[in-house]
Amino acid sequence: MEEKPILSVVIPCLNEEEGIGATIQKVQRTFANANIDGEIVVCDNGSTDNSVAIAQDLNVRVVFEKKRGYGQAYLKGFENAKGTYLIMGDADDTYDFTLIPEFLNKLKNDGYDFVTGSRYLKSGNRSIPFWNRILGNPMLTAILNLLFGTSYTDVYCGFRGFTQKAYNLIKPVSPGMEFNLELAINAGLAGLKIAEIPIELHPRKGDSKLRVFRDGWRSLRMMLLYCPNKVFFLPGTILAVIGILIHLSMLLGLVTYGDRRAAAMTGIFATIFSVIGFQILSLGLHAKTYSWSRRFDHDNPSLDRFYKFFKLETGLILGAGMLLIGGVILTVLVVEWLQSNLTLVPNPAWASLAATLTMVGVGTMFTALFISAMSMKKQFEPTKMRESQILADQSKGKV
Repeated sequence: MEEKPILSVVIPCLNEEEGIGATIQKVQRTFANANIDGEIVVCDNGSTDNSVAIAQDLNVRVVFEKKRGYGQAYLKGFENAKGTYLIMGDADDTYDFTLIPEFLNKLKNDGYDFVTGSRYLKSGNRSIPFWNRILGNPMLTAILNLLFGTSYTDVYCGFRGFTQKAYNLIKPVSPGMEFNLELAINAGLAGLKIAEIPIELHPRKGDSKLRVFRDGWRSLRMMLLYCPNKVFFLPGTILAVIGILIHLSMLLGLVTYGDRRAAAMTGIFATIFSVIGFQILSLGLHAKTYSWSRRFDHDNPSLDRFYKFFKLETGLILGAGMLLIGGVILTVLVVEWLQSNLTLVPNPAWASLAATLTMVGVGTMFTALFISAMSMKKQFEPTKMRESQILADQSKGKV
């Protein structure tokens, strides 16, 4: 049987002929000086220059990924990596790969699952473009730490190391630059033992592939999708409660203007708050179910209880019930409206409530269909579920 190397260094490459040679040689010298049994895997992402030829001349393994994207290249590279430990870094000669032994020591001897470089621990960020250094990276790092309770200082550093088991657990899927962000988020969600190492970024060789606004938005979008509690459930609950309270106040005659009860305009706002709140909560449930199906919420009693109650049939019955009640109320009101020769809408409080019930009922039925399809993956992965739980518990010192 082929003997596996202890370490795999994975390097993505897209037209990096100016830096790929120096990068590979730096890794090779580090392997030799530190007596590391390691391999270098270069994943070419469609280079049209001499990058591949340079890498092959230096006797490293080159794999190819036709689908463009920073994340796509890494996904292919890690798929072909054989090492027990994995280290990632760019091909532009910006990272100091002589630090590889320090990363490996953290993983192998100190018990960390995920080790990331930080260009902000010891002022190693001078080569980052000004606005990215002062605003972009610190802002994204602060948002991620706030949403996920992590303590990173440099969430977008591309010099990282982790165990093969940890990578299989966090299982990133992002095809673009947000791949790096997903690694950091997933490591936190999976409860891995995380460490940072201060590094210094050197000037890059060749043209940057980063698109500041596009990649920044994609990163922010990912964080919002991965944090349903704060992004969806809190605002959704607030809006839904406000809408319900307005509906109840109108039905009980508590909202008046002078000597007149609240009319159609107040009812419209009650419906707006209720329906938007429901939609946000529904999206949050979709996001939470996605996280659950990815095994990051492996120990989530609230979701377990919810899914014992909210099955497909339950959602369909509940939604159909609201739709039926709303439809009956609307039918009665429409008949009254026609009998009054299309004058003012009778009972605006009931009209707005019926509209809310109708829209929320339809939404509930389709939500039940969608989340039941997503949660099916969870039910068919009991073995992987147990493996993930064991690794997470080990990283927390429970086992």
